[in-house]
Amino acid sequence: MAKVGTKHRGKALRQGSSEIDPAFFDIRFRINNKVFKKSVDDLLTFDKENLDELSDRELDAALDKVSYWRFTFMAAASELEQKLNQVEREFRTWYAGVSEEAREGLYEKRKAIKKRDNIPNSWFGSITKQEIEDQILLNPQWGPKYSSYQDKMSEIRKNMNLLYSLRDTIHDRGGLLQTISRRRLELAKPRFNV
Repeated sequence: MAKVGTKHRGKALRQGSSEIDPAFFDIRFRINNKVFKKSVDDLLTFDKENLDELSDRELDAALDKVSYWRFTFMAAASELEQKLNQVEREFRTWYAGVSEEAREGLYEKRKAIKKRDNIPNSWFGSITKQEIEDQILLNPQWGPKYSSYQDKMSEIRKNMNLLYSLRDTIHDRGGLLQTISRRRLELAKPRFNV
């Protein structure tokens, strides 16, 4: 499973500067038992400030790197999506079992109150989903497991969003590099009488 997140390496922001530490993002994930560890700063920044100074070879290498990492981030996000589906299925299966027990517990509690206080049936409505969920959350065994499932699914969704955002950012970088490449080609045409 992917573990994606931010990790500050102790480089503080320069005072008065809005520059973000270039090593702010570290990403680590596994696809088919191949582990990828990457500091994203070198993917998101250029070695040269003036992009026109990039050689053709550097431009080609940057475009290759963009393609590789865009696909890699997309593949990692797809793996996480598959993992999320699995965790959601497990949660729904577990929830179906405990919700039935919670419903029966609520029914027995209402039955005891009706009998004890001689309350008519019409005073109680149907047992709601919210009552069942509350019963599960307040149960000392079920509550922590419910929270654990929710935390796990939330973490997976967060990591998927980060990977898809990185994929889109890398895609945008590829577009910029292609624009530079096309502009160079247009500027080179007059020199070769094309």
